[in-house]
Amino acid sequence: MRHRVLACDFDGTLATMGVCTDETVEALQRVAATGIRLVLVTGRTWEELIDVFDPGSLFEQIVVENGAVVIDAASGHEQLLAPRVPPALVAELQRVGVTPLIVGRVLCSTAISQDAKLTAAIAKVGVDRQVVHNRDSAMVLPPGISKRTGIESALRALGETPASTVAVGDGENDVALFAVAGVSVAVANAVDALKQRADVVLTERNGKGVQSLAAALVAGDLGALTALSPLAG
Repeated sequence: MRHRVLACDFDGTLATMGVCTDETVEALQRVAATGIRLVLVTGRTWEELIDVFDPGSLFEQIVVENGAVVIDAASGHEQLLAPRVPPALVAELQRVGVTPLIVGRVLCSTAISQDAKLTAAIAKVGVDRQVVHNRDSAMVLPPGISKRTGIESALRALGETPASTVAVGDGENDVALFAVAGVSVAVANAVDALKQRADVVLTERNGKGVQSLAAALVAGDLGALTALSPLAG
């Protein structure tokens, strides 16, 4: 089997406004039934994710915090790929009134409107962190951490290779995911920067697009999607 792994972004890809439909879940179940292994790769923290979606019954590996944390679904073991978020940074972000403020194991995130406060707080505390943008969100992460680091770790845990991986996403932070995958697929609502890097651009948005991708994987015919892609040929 050429394609052995399907790596999926969550928000804007599987889910619309945080909701993943039953039809999309069922499509992924059919993919898993063929022996293709599923990996979820999201910028959300674990707590944010499970508040809206239970990934454990579908996905073997769950990459959260934009590649900073990898969770084995079967055991629940968490692997941190970078140092924990410094308490002094969290305190400074709270002091200057960054809101909303989401604090994970490694990541802090907020709205992109808070970008200046994030940059100033990092400089004041003097920590080795950077601000990463994705659509309307801003994430504070250690340098070098991205969805690429997360998917590479997840694939090692599965004993699989990037070349056998199909990745699907919608946002700027999925560019790093696409850089690793053997085949990269953008849903129709993806940002232009991601579409330009995709091997396939789907004609449908969000979960509907993933359902089409899933059907092609089950049929063993990604070529049909390529023929439909605006980037084909």
